[in-house]
Amino acid sequence: MYSYNKDFYRHDTKITDVDKKKFAMVFQHCDEDKKGYLSREDVKVAVVMLFGYKPSKTETDVMMASIMQANIPGDLTSKTSVNKPKYKGMPLDHFVSLMGRKLAAQDNYEKTRQIFTGFDIHCHGFLTVEDFKKAFASVASHLSERTVQEAFREVDRDSDGHVSFKDFEFVINYGQDDV
Repeated sequence: MYSYNKDFYRHDTKITDVDKKKFAMVFQHCDEDKKGYLSREDVKVAVVMLFGYKPSKTETDVMMASIMQANIPGDLTSKTSVNKPKYKGMPLDHFVSLMGRKLAAQDNYEKTRQIFTGFDIHCHGFLTVEDFKKAFASVASHLSERTVQEAFREVDRDSDGHVSFKDFEFVINYGQDDV
């Protein structure tokens, strides 16, 4: 059986100005009351919007605890029973920084696996030309059926009529080592 070395697929993700603007837009959207900070629940909604999953209680605790570690002034509501500061929420600059680190830590192998799984609508573990057509219809509906079939033949490197994850991953990562 073929095994994957996950560290091989890790690439340093650069956080762009576009990413920062996206984080700021999500922050503004989640800060419905225009408080200038995100509550614990707001942060969870923001993570869902940005990364497509609801963070666990532990992950949310770690994100909210990062506010105290950063010694952010002016966001204190009170002291807790053990005399530790309790913060109102997460301000924009801290949110953008935290989401940037989160984005940079994403694993390219896992992202590729999620995309492949999304295309594999019948859960066969491979993609058929029909899976390809449906995927392309949703993301690039302007492409002709012939173009989609040609793309399928290119990706199906062993010409067995199926695109394996290995074939798919090769195409997704093609040329990334040159970047």
